[in-house]
Amino acid sequence: MLKKITVSFFTVVLSAALVFGSGFSIYEHGGKASAMAGAFIAQANDASAVFYNPAGITSLQGFNLNAGLTVIKPTASFQGPTAPGYDPNLYTEAKDLTFYPPTFYATYQINEDLSAGFGFFVPYGLGTDWEKEWIGRELATFSEVQTFYLNPVIAYKVMDNLSVAAGFDFVIGNVHLEKSAYLTYAIDKYAEFKLEGNTTGMGFNLGLQYKPIENLSLGLVFRSNVTLSFDDGDVSFEIPSASPEVADSLRKMLPNTKGKAELVLPTHIGFGIAYDFTDKLTAEFDYLQIGWSSYDELVIEFEEPVKGETEQIVPKNYENSASYRFGIEYRLNEQLALRAGYLRDTHAVPDDYVEPTLPEGDRNIYNIGVGYKISGFTIDAFYMALLQDDREITNSKNETMEFNGTYKSVANLFGLSIGYSF
Repeated sequence: MLKKITVSFFTVVLSAALVFGSGFSIYEHGGKASAMAGAFIAQANDASAVFYNPAGITSLQGFNLNAGLTVIKPTASFQGPTAPGYDPNLYTEAKDLTFYPPTFYATYQINEDLSAGFGFFVPYGLGTDWEKEWIGRELATFSEVQTFYLNPVIAYKVMDNLSVAAGFDFVIGNVHLEKSAYLTYAIDKYAEFKLEGNTTGMGFNLGLQYKPIENLSLGLVFRSNVTLSFDDGDVSFEIPSASPEVADSLRKMLPNTKGKAELVLPTHIGFGIAYDFTDKLTAEFDYLQIGWSSYDELVIEFEEPVKGETEQIVPKNYENSASYRFGIEYRLNEQLALRAGYLRDTHAVPDDYVEPTLPEGDRNIYNIGVGYKISGFTIDAFYMALLQDDREITNSKNETMEFNGTYKSVANLFGLSIGYSF
């Protein structure tokens, strides 16, 4: 009986690495910066500089606090699959989910040259919920991943127009994944798989800010990769009702066990240039590269054999992704500022390896926002419309099933940050 039971489980375990593609990184970590499409590496002139470019905190006097929240409302759909035996016109929408990544920053000017800061933010995450009764249930039904960064930094003003900074990243990672597997030949039903795990990792970040002339600012940032070792993930199986013989065979083949794998979050390298055209108008352009090319495969180990095997190697073959960001700010007066921006992100996951866990792709993003200052407080709000290019897959190399078709995705983002300086 055991030889007649065929399921494919391996690609679900920690396949949440897909959520770390460029299309599902979170770069909205401050109301002011996000209104300008995140083009803030060169300016870095509020407390969110801890994330965008910590060298910028040397320009902040006294003690500064900033707390914020972004509301992310994505929608996703799939048409297909375009494979023999399936309806190529079948259209499925993912269940609506809402995410609320928070931010918190604090900076302190120790003396005229030395400043310290701390940041808390969530740079990778999101998820999808396709529910259990859909055509791609053997690839993914529910996926959610979060990474929480705790980032103390120190910045030093080398000269009046040159500052450098370094920081330490402590990262907490959580993963929750579910999918189904069809129990061919045994019984005409599905088994449900679930993986839950958490871990921690460490990294570092560097920043530089240089002002060669009065109206021009340059910025350079680097954030190292972080290895997340999921050494004790809980792998569980919901076995469908069946005869005692079949149920016993399934339980032996699919034990509740532990899963082990490593995910390496990519390096970030960014450059920004900002120019004050007048005392009221500032514009900035940033280029950011995310180093996903190092992620070529995922090695999975099981404490107990699953389907007779204790290890599986899943090819990924990711590519480096890039982000091009442009933002402007117009200051109507000392209290009120208007902002806008545009950015273009490129995908990290090759077409052949896209799957519904979180199908990222190239995207255009349009941003607007406003800032207001009153009695030491700063209030910054933004809206962002994320339009992802349709992702048509024609040569799927997924191990579970050929899953060609077209993914569509859009998202609306709203954010608010409140800062206080004293």
